[in-house]
Amino acid sequence: MKGNCILCEKQTELTKEHVPPRRLGNTGDKKTRTGNFEDFLKADFTKGDFPKGIKRKPQGNVHYTLCGECNSFFGSEYVKEYIKFAEDNRNFLYGNINAKKGTDSLTYSVKKINPIRVAKEVVAMFFSINGENDSMDKPFLDAVRGYLSDPKNNFFPHEDYQIIMNYYLPIGLSQDAKTKIPNDIIGDNIPHNVIKSFMTLDISGGKQIRFSEIQYDGIGFTLVDLKKSTFIIKEGYDLKTFLCADDKIKEMYLYKIPILTPMVITMMEMHNGINYPDPGSDLLVRWQLIVDFLTELKRFGAIKLNLFQNLKSNQRNHNRDG
Repeated sequence: MKGNCILCEKQTELTKEHVPPRRLGNTGDKKTRTGNFEDFLKADFTKGDFPKGIKRKPQGNVHYTLCGECNSFFGSEYVKEYIKFAEDNRNFLYGNINAKKGTDSLTYSVKKINPIRVAKEVVAMFFSINGENDSMDKPFLDAVRGYLSDPKNNFFPHEDYQIIMNYYLPIGLSQDAKTKIPNDIIGDNIPHNVIKSFMTLDISGGKQIRFSEIQYDGIGFTLVDLKKSTFIIKEGYDLKTFLCADDKIKEMYLYKIPILTPMVITMMEMHNGINYPDPGSDLLVRWQLIVDFLTELKRFGAIKLNLFQNLKSNQRNHNRDG
């Protein structure tokens, strides 16, 4: 198909851009299916049972936003380093999750990685999913085009945009060896993998956040438009140290990366009476709302305890004086 390449801005033939890269499982074919999430949970995948209405998505998650030359440029400069990073973190996550049941975060030291090349592929993925005609975000495209065009350019517009990383367990069933669910399920209702262009969400209390999201088997990223957001995400790993790094191999320390699972987050929302309109997506936003709620609950509990202790102390003093 023909169109304007969002990187070089030339009118030309556009090529398929896989988000995330094909080597991470985004291959389509028999692995990729689409349908109602609850139908997946009812199906017996050990017998190859797929309910009616579950269909193949043969190309995987692809976007037509780049010409062949620019697509190849991203592939040669950034994709290889990102794949190594994503596979390394996914293996670390799945290798530790059973040994550390009950934990909600993991800390990891990533050795021999080029952080800015990793970060540029993350930005390139957001570049593509926000560059199609139906999701075009020109301010973001213009803000990062020069950054992406030069591998050594480390001037990411971090005052305007923030990218936050988390670990992602798609549906919480990956620890069950008997449940052989394909890597690349995408549900129409509650998605297994979340690929979302910019949207604005109104938060209670008059706050709002404008963000884009990529959650894909093992690792996830949330891109926040800081200029148009008043809700602050404090959870997760701010990728700024990657985005603005020098172009060289080094060791990077990922501290307390939260592990997000749609079903777990939904259960916590139900338990705490938190109503959220779009279960299964917006994972880091929802996790921050839960953390904020529990923090406020704990603070309120501490205030009540202090009031109670003060009342008891005043009562003892009153009885003593009397």
